[in-house]
Amino acid sequence: MVPSKAFHVLRKLLPLPAALTAWVLVLVASLKFESWRVMTFCPDGMREGSVCYAAGWQVLPLWLICLGAMISALVVVWVVALTAAGSRVKAASISFLLGTFVALALGAVTDHALPALLAIAAGAAALGWVDKCFGSEASC
Repeated sequence: MVPSKAFHVLRKLLPLPAALTAWVLVLVASLKFESWRVMTFCPDGMREGSVCYAAGWQVLPLWLICLGAMISALVVVWVVALTAAGSRVKAASISFLLGTFVALALGAVTDHALPALLAIAAGAAALGWVDKCFGSEASC
């Protein structure tokens, strides 16, 4: 049985929902980690739900935002590469470029350039790893 043209179109589009799902899962995991951090390290009587009111306590500290951005860049580039129907390196390159623009836009909107730059660096590292594993001289 020969797959239909619609199947080929859907197969080509698979990396998009897979990348969005991966990004959302990393975001949820980062927020769960933040909730665990508050529940574990915030002094008793100083928290309400997952918010800590202790002096000097930061809600979503910069290191957590940077870590989440880096992990999401790694995961999204790899998920796109693994779900791509054609050239995995080309699909990962496109997702890296789109992610770079999104990271720069989010960095400009939030006035935090560091998470954006670290996400771009992590995405570039993931792209290099994808190229090493799926490139012409695959040696993963």
